[in-house]
Amino acid sequence: MKSQPKSHNPMGNLLKFSGLILVAGMATASPARAATFDCVMDPAQKVKVGSSVTGVLKSVLVTRGDTVEAGQEIAKLDASVEAASAALSKIQASSVEGIEAQRARLKLIQIKLGRSEPLAAKGITSQEKLDEQRTEQDVAQRDLNTEMMKQNLAQIDHQRAEAVLDLRTIRSPLTGLVLDKNLSAGEFVNQEAFIMTLVQLDPLFVEAYVPVAYWGRVKKGLTGTIRPAEPVGGSYAAPVTVVDGVFDAASGTFGVRLELKNPGNALPGGVRCKVDFDVEPPPMATRGTVDARPGTSSQR
Repeated sequence: MKSQPKSHNPMGNLLKFSGLILVAGMATASPARAATFDCVMDPAQKVKVGSSVTGVLKSVLVTRGDTVEAGQEIAKLDASVEAASAALSKIQASSVEGIEAQRARLKLIQIKLGRSEPLAAKGITSQEKLDEQRTEQDVAQRDLNTEMMKQNLAQIDHQRAEAVLDLRTIRSPLTGLVLDKNLSAGEFVNQEAFIMTLVQLDPLFVEAYVPVAYWGRVKKGLTGTIRPAEPVGGSYAAPVTVVDGVFDAASGTFGVRLELKNPGNALPGGVRCKVDFDVEPPPMATRGTVDARPGTSSQR
Protein backbone atom coordinates (compact mmCIF):
# COMPACT_ATOMS: atom_id res chain seq x y z
CA MET A 1 0.00 0.00 0.00
CA LYS A 2 1.29 3.37 -0.96
CA SER A 3 1.55 5.98 1.82
CA GLN A 4 -0.54 9.09 1.40
CA PRO A 5 1.40 12.31 0.90
CA LYS A 6 1.32 14.71 3.86
CA SER A 7 -1.02 17.62 3.44
CA HIS A 8 0.55 21.06 3.44
CA ASN A 9 -1.41 23.46 5.78
CA PRO A 10 0.50 26.75 6.17
CA MET A 11 -2.20 28.39 8.34
CA GLY A 12 -2.25 25.52 10.84
CA ASN A 13 1.51 25.58 11.18
CA LEU A 14 1.46 29.37 11.78
CA LEU A 15 -1.16 29.03 14.54
CA LYS A 16 0.85 26.29 16.22
CA PHE A 17 4.01 28.43 16.06
CA SER A 18 2.18 31.46 17.48
CA GLY A 19 0.78 29.33 20.29
CA LEU A 20 4.23 28.16 21.24
CA ILE A 21 5.52 31.72 21.35
CA LEU A 22 2.58 32.80 23.54
CA VAL A 23 3.08 29.91 25.97
CA ALA A 24 6.81 30.60 26.17
CA GLY A 25 6.16 34.26 26.81
CA MET A 26 3.69 33.51 29.60
CA ALA A 27 6.17 31.16 31.21
CA THR A 28 9.03 33.68 31.27
CA ALA A 29 7.19 36.93 32.00
CA SER A 30 7.13 38.12 35.64
CA PRO A 31 4.21 40.14 37.03
CA ALA A 32 4.88 43.89 37.33
CA ARG A 33 5.23 45.08 40.92
CA ALA A 34 5.79 48.81 40.42
CA ALA A 35 2.83 50.99 41.44
CA THR A 36 2.90 54.61 40.27
CA PHE A 37 1.01 57.53 41.84
CA ASP A 38 0.88 61.28 41.38
CA CYS A 39 2.66 63.40 43.98
CA VAL A 40 3.80 66.94 44.78
CA MET A 41 7.23 68.01 46.11
CA ASP A 42 6.56 70.62 48.81
CA PRO A 43 8.95 72.56 51.08
CA ALA A 44 9.40 71.00 54.50
CA GLN A 45 8.48 74.34 56.13
CA LYS A 46 6.99 77.62 55.00
CA VAL A 47 7.25 80.26 57.72
CA LYS A 48 5.92 83.82 57.81
CA VAL A 49 8.44 85.63 60.00
CA GLY A 50 7.15 88.43 62.20
CA SER A 51 8.07 90.10 65.48
CA SER A 52 6.88 89.43 69.02
CA VAL A 53 7.21 93.15 69.81
CA THR A 54 5.97 96.21 67.97
CA GLY A 55 8.25 98.85 66.56
CA VAL A 56 9.76 100.45 63.48
CA LEU A 57 12.01 98.41 61.21
CA LYS A 58 15.54 99.78 61.29
CA SER A 59 16.89 97.44 58.61
CA VAL A 60 16.06 94.29 56.63
CA LEU A 61 19.27 92.37 56.02
CA VAL A 62 18.09 89.91 53.35
CA THR A 63 15.95 90.06 50.24
CA ARG A 64 13.97 87.72 48.02
CA GLY A 65 15.93 84.68 46.84
CA ASP A 66 18.67 84.94 49.49
CA THR A 67 19.88 81.85 51.32
CA VAL A 68 19.62 82.04 55.12
CA GLU A 69 20.92 79.91 57.97
CA ALA A 70 19.07 79.09 61.16
CA GLY A 71 19.83 81.78 63.76
CA GLN A 72 21.06 84.30 61.19
CA GLU A 73 20.05 87.95 61.71
CA ILE A 74 17.58 88.89 58.98
CA ALA A 75 16.03 92.13 60.29
CA LYS A 76 16.34 94.66 63.13
CA LEU A 77 13.87 96.96 64.83
CA ASP A 78 14.85 100.33 66.25
CA ALA A 79 16.27 99.59 69.72
CA SER A 80 17.84 102.82 70.96
CA VAL A 81 15.80 102.93 74.19
CA GLU A 82 16.31 99.24 74.92
CA ALA A 83 20.06 99.52 74.28
CA ALA A 84 20.35 102.42 76.77
CA SER A 85 18.42 100.44 79.40
CA ALA A 86 20.68 97.44 78.88
CA ALA A 87 23.80 99.60 79.25
CA LEU A 88 22.50 101.15 82.49
CA SER A 89 21.60 97.78 83.98
CA LYS A 90 25.02 96.41 83.07
CA ILE A 91 26.74 99.15 85.09
CA GLN A 92 24.45 98.57 88.06
CA ALA A 93 25.01 94.81 87.92
CA SER A 94 28.78 95.16 87.84
CA SER A 95 28.97 97.65 90.74
CA VAL A 96 30.41 96.16 93.96
CA GLU A 97 31.03 99.35 95.98
CA GLY A 98 28.07 98.77 98.30
CA ILE A 99 29.17 95.21 99.04
CA GLU A 100 32.77 96.23 99.72
CA ALA A 101 31.67 99.04 102.02
CA GLN A 102 29.55 96.69 104.11
CA ARG A 103 32.36 94.17 104.26
CA ALA A 104 34.74 96.83 105.57
CA ARG A 105 32.19 97.94 108.17
CA LEU A 106 31.62 94.34 109.30
CA LYS A 107 35.35 93.74 109.56
CA LEU A 108 35.82 96.83 111.74
CA ILE A 109 33.03 95.78 114.10
CA GLN A 110 34.50 92.28 114.35
CA ILE A 111 37.88 93.77 115.31
CA LYS A 112 36.31 95.91 118.01
CA LEU A 113 34.35 92.96 119.32
CA GLY A 114 37.50 90.86 119.41
CA ARG A 115 39.16 93.48 121.61
CA SER A 116 36.17 93.93 123.91
CA GLU A 117 35.56 90.29 124.74
CA PRO A 118 38.82 89.77 126.74
CA LEU A 119 38.26 93.11 128.50
CA ALA A 120 34.71 92.14 129.41
CA ALA A 121 35.98 88.85 130.83
CA LYS A 122 38.33 90.83 133.12
CA GLY A 123 35.57 93.25 134.11
CA ILE A 124 37.24 96.21 132.41
CA THR A 125 34.43 96.62 129.83
CA SER A 126 30.78 96.36 130.73
CA GLN A 127 28.66 93.50 129.50
CA GLU A 128 26.18 96.00 128.07
CA LYS A 129 28.80 97.47 125.73
CA LEU A 130 29.81 93.99 124.64
CA ASP A 131 26.19 93.15 123.80
CA GLU A 132 25.89 96.34 121.74
CA GLN A 133 28.96 95.42 119.70
CA ARG A 134 27.60 91.93 119.09
CA THR A 135 24.33 93.46 117.91
CA GLU A 136 26.22 95.83 115.61
CA GLN A 137 28.06 92.83 114.15
CA ASP A 138 24.79 91.04 113.47
CA VAL A 139 23.28 94.15 111.81
CA ALA A 140 26.42 94.66 109.69
CA GLN A 141 26.26 91.04 108.51
CA ARG A 142 22.61 91.49 107.52
CA ASP A 143 23.45 94.72 105.68
CA LEU A 144 26.17 92.89 103.76
CA ASN A 145 23.70 90.14 102.80
CA THR A 146 21.26 92.82 101.61
CA GLU A 147 23.88 94.44 99.37
CA MET A 148 24.77 91.06 97.89
CA MET A 149 21.08 90.37 97.21
CA LYS A 150 20.76 93.79 95.53
CA GLN A 151 23.63 92.94 93.22
CA ASN A 152 22.03 89.61 92.32
CA LEU A 153 18.79 91.43 91.51
CA ALA A 154 20.74 93.92 89.42
CA GLN A 155 22.30 91.07 87.44
CA ILE A 156 18.88 89.52 86.84
CA ASP A 157 17.54 92.90 85.74
CA HIS A 158 20.47 93.18 83.33
CA GLN A 159 19.62 89.79 81.87
CA ARG A 160 16.01 90.95 81.42
CA ALA A 161 17.17 94.14 79.70
CA GLU A 162 19.41 92.14 77.37
CA ALA A 163 16.51 89.82 76.54
CA VAL A 164 14.27 92.80 75.74
CA LEU A 165 17.01 94.22 73.53
CA ASP A 166 17.46 90.87 71.80
CA LEU A 167 13.77 90.83 70.87
CA ARG A 168 14.47 93.79 68.59
CA THR A 169 16.63 91.52 66.42
CA ILE A 170 14.79 89.10 64.13
CA ARG A 171 16.60 85.83 63.39
CA SER A 172 15.84 83.10 60.88
CA PRO A 173 14.09 80.10 62.46
CA LEU A 174 15.31 77.75 59.71
CA THR A 175 17.90 77.12 57.02
CA GLY A 176 16.43 77.84 53.61
CA LEU A 177 15.48 80.60 51.20
CA VAL A 178 13.69 83.93 51.39
CA LEU A 179 10.52 83.43 49.37
CA ASP A 180 9.34 87.04 49.56
CA LYS A 181 9.85 90.25 51.56
CA ASN A 182 6.77 92.15 52.71
CA LEU A 183 8.16 95.02 54.81
CA SER A 184 11.11 97.37 54.39
CA ALA A 185 13.15 99.64 56.67
CA GLY A 186 11.07 102.45 58.17
CA GLU A 187 7.78 100.53 58.18
CA PHE A 188 5.88 99.76 61.37
CA VAL A 189 5.74 96.17 62.60
CA ASN A 190 3.01 94.75 64.82
CA GLN A 191 1.94 91.27 65.84
CA GLU A 192 -0.44 90.94 62.88
CA ALA A 193 2.09 91.85 60.16
CA PHE A 194 4.92 89.67 58.92
CA ILE A 195 8.24 90.84 57.56
CA MET A 196 9.07 88.04 55.14
CA THR A 197 8.32 84.43 54.19
CA LEU A 198 10.99 81.72 54.47
CA VAL A 199 10.92 78.19 53.05
CA GLN A 200 12.96 75.13 53.97
CA LEU A 201 13.84 73.06 50.90
CA ASP A 202 16.07 70.47 52.56
CA PRO A 203 14.43 68.08 52.95
CA LEU A 204 11.48 68.22 50.56
CA PHE A 205 8.22 66.60 51.65
CA VAL A 206 6.77 64.53 48.82
CA GLU A 207 3.01 64.22 49.33
CA ALA A 208 1.11 61.44 47.54
CA TYR A 209 -2.40 59.98 47.83
CA VAL A 210 -2.61 56.21 47.46
CA PRO A 211 -5.74 54.05 46.93
CA VAL A 212 -6.95 52.29 50.06
CA ALA A 213 -6.31 48.97 48.27
CA TYR A 214 -2.61 49.58 48.98
CA TRP A 215 -3.18 49.97 52.73
CA GLY A 216 -0.64 47.76 54.50
CA ARG A 217 1.50 47.55 51.38
CA VAL A 218 2.74 51.15 51.39
CA LYS A 219 4.11 51.64 54.90
CA LYS A 220 6.73 53.60 56.83
CA GLY A 221 10.29 52.84 55.78
CA LEU A 222 9.33 51.75 52.25
CA THR A 223 11.56 53.41 49.65
CA GLY A 224 9.89 55.09 46.70
CA THR A 225 11.36 56.45 43.48
CA ILE A 226 10.50 60.11 42.86
CA ARG A 227 10.35 61.31 39.25
CA PRO A 228 9.82 65.10 39.11
CA ALA A 229 8.04 66.56 36.09
CA GLU A 230 10.01 68.34 33.40
CA PRO A 231 11.99 70.53 33.21
CA VAL A 232 13.31 69.28 36.57
CA GLY A 233 13.34 65.60 35.64
CA GLY A 234 15.59 62.96 37.11
CA SER A 235 14.96 60.08 39.50
CA TYR A 236 15.45 60.17 43.28
CA ALA A 237 14.99 57.63 46.07
CA ALA A 238 13.20 58.65 49.27
CA PRO A 239 11.76 56.74 52.26
CA VAL A 240 8.16 56.90 53.44
CA THR A 241 8.05 58.78 56.76
CA VAL A 242 4.31 59.36 57.26
CA VAL A 243 1.29 57.18 56.49
CA ASP A 244 -2.04 58.76 57.38
CA GLY A 245 -4.23 56.72 59.68
CA VAL A 246 -7.45 58.23 58.36
CA PHE A 247 -8.77 57.54 54.85
CA ASP A 248 -10.30 60.14 52.57
CA ALA A 249 -13.73 58.59 52.00
CA ALA A 250 -14.58 60.75 48.97
CA SER A 251 -11.59 59.58 46.92
CA GLY A 252 -10.91 56.26 48.59
CA THR A 253 -7.31 57.20 49.30
CA PHE A 254 -4.92 57.78 52.19
CA GLY A 255 -2.05 60.25 52.42
CA VAL A 256 1.60 59.25 52.25
CA ARG A 257 4.65 61.46 52.81
CA LEU A 258 8.18 60.76 51.66
CA GLU A 259 11.21 62.74 52.85
CA LEU A 260 13.54 63.62 49.98
CA LYS A 261 17.00 64.91 50.92
CA ASN A 262 17.85 68.04 48.97
CA PRO A 263 21.42 69.19 49.77
CA GLY A 264 22.22 72.62 48.47
CA ASN A 265 18.55 73.22 47.61
CA ALA A 266 19.24 71.65 44.22
CA LEU A 267 15.58 70.77 43.64
CA PRO A 268 12.80 73.38 43.74
CA GLY A 269 9.64 73.01 45.75
CA GLY A 270 6.09 72.98 44.41
CA VAL A 271 6.87 70.53 41.59
CA ARG A 272 4.44 67.83 40.45
CA CYS A 273 5.95 64.37 40.27
CA LYS A 274 5.36 60.63 40.05
CA VAL A 275 6.30 58.19 42.77
CA ASP A 276 6.94 54.50 42.12
CA PHE A 277 6.63 51.82 44.83
CA ASP A 278 7.85 48.25 44.46
CA VAL A 279 4.89 46.58 46.15
CA GLU A 280 2.57 43.62 45.54
CA PRO A 281 -0.37 44.78 43.41
CA PRO A 282 -3.85 44.62 44.95
CA PRO A 283 -6.65 42.60 43.30
CA MET A 284 -7.49 43.81 39.82
CA ALA A 285 -10.96 44.99 40.88
CA THR A 286 -9.48 47.59 43.22
CA ARG A 287 -6.66 48.93 41.07
CA GLY A 288 -6.83 52.50 39.89
CA THR A 289 -4.96 55.65 39.06
CA VAL A 290 -5.08 58.39 41.64
CA ASP A 291 -4.48 62.11 41.27
CA ALA A 292 -2.27 63.81 43.91
CA ARG A 293 -5.23 65.86 45.12
CA PRO A 294 -7.67 64.27 47.61
CA GLY A 295 -11.24 63.85 46.44
CA THR A 296 -10.31 62.88 42.84
CA SER A 297 -9.76 59.34 41.59
CA SER A 298 -10.59 57.10 38.64
CA GLN A 299 -10.98 53.33 38.78
CA ARG A 300 -10.18 51.13 35.82
